[in-house]
Amino acid sequence: MFMASENQDSKAVDVSQQIKDRIETKVKYLQELDQAIDQHRDRDVYRLLDNQRYAKEIEHREQQPNDEGVMSLVDDLADQLSSYLSVNLIKYLGKAYPFFYYEEYQTGHYRIYFGNWWDRRRFGELDVLNVRFSFDQTEYEMLNKSFALARKNKRYNSDRINKISSENDRLQELIDHQREREEKRQQLQEELKDINSHSGLFESSRNRATREELVDQLQKLEDQESESRTAAQTIKENEQVVLALSKENTILSYEQKSIIDAFGSFEDFELANRNLYADYLKSLDDDKDAGKRVNADD
Repeated sequence: MFMASENQDSKAVDVSQQIKDRIETKVKYLQELDQAIDQHRDRDVYRLLDNQRYAKEIEHREQQPNDEGVMSLVDDLADQLSSYLSVNLIKYLGKAYPFFYYEEYQTGHYRIYFGNWWDRRRFGELDVLNVRFSFDQTEYEMLNKSFALARKNKRYNSDRINKISSENDRLQELIDHQREREEKRQQLQEELKDINSHSGLFESSRNRATREELVDQLQKLEDQESESRTAAQTIKENEQVVLALSKENTILSYEQKSIIDAFGSFEDFELANRNLYADYLKSLDDDKDAGKRVNADD
């Protein structure tokens, strides 16, 4: 019984020391984070929030695990930390990506808009804590395809616009040739009447074939006439679609020009996106004055 009591006491001491060590680690972490925020050292804040990524992309060291038990202490402050860190990040992005604009729709959450022109597109969200863009995949793929088509001297909606324009030309012809159809219809009806008047009990195969051909032609004319009755409205609707597609082409051309002016090519734009975390953190000088946050009045 005595030895068992000694073992329990020894175990309690060991556990107590482990608890103390973990508390000291957590306190030290919070103190470092508090000092980094107080002294406006955004780079250190990012290091403390994700030491593994910082070690890999900034210090080029692998196998640097995160202490999740410590970092989770500020999970409930994610939105506030994002809002805090956004000030310098958005200022940096304003120069590196001059065509992007940001809207904080709730604390620490930012929508991205491409351009300041009419009908600009919402392009995704800015993930401040991870220093990355979360682009809307549909919008991004549209832009990507527009660059690929531009290399072939084509625009994103050119094929669709050409197809709709050809359809409108066909419909307009139906409207323009209404009189000719009516004259043709009367002629075919007379021919059909004549054949019917000469057909008897033993009608020749030639007469039968001619009658079937006349009926087919009359049906085709009737189909065309039926379509022509709604052709004018369809043309108007198609013109609205073409207008919308043309606007989309124009906006995409603005976006392409903006990217080329800032990066030279879409490929370099994508490379900059992949390297954004490292490039931004490297831009934050270790000097305490260089890391100073920008006041709202600046």
